[in-house]
Amino acid sequence: INAEYGVGPFRMLYARKIEVGRLVYVRLGENAGKTCVIVDLVDQKHLLVDGPHCGMPRQVIRLNQIAITDLKVKIARGCKTKVVRAALEKDDTATKFLSSGLHKKAAAKAAKANLGDFDRFKARVAKTAHNRKIRSAVRKLKKSS
Repeated sequence: INAEYGVGPFRMLYARKIEVGRLVYVRLGENAGKTCVIVDLVDQKHLLVDGPHCGMPRQVIRLNQIAITDLKVKIARGCKTKVVRAALEKDDTATKFLSSGLHKKAAAKAAKANLGDFDRFKARVAKTAHNRKIRSAVRKLKKSS
């Protein structure tokens, strides 16, 4: 088929798979902002997760409440919390997550949420000034061409 249409080899749309041992970031719910490891898959919408490194107890969580990361630890399906903790410490996964883009994005969102009234005003003024510079540069380019 590839040679027929002149298309190169097909590439997977998603690189991060939902699998046992995958480190996930909880986006919603009471444990929002914590990371945990997938221990088992309950059904198509629910996962059994465990987060001994951040104080998150083993529980079933919905798939739409998490964000999948690139990090993975090698554990058996349904293993105990003790094994998960040992695997996380062995690979130093918690500190690897701190340098990931997902953590940086979440930290930036939290910092923005904690801004005061005057800080929000300063940010809005800076954004307006930045956009004005861009707009004037684009107008000059349009006029010259």
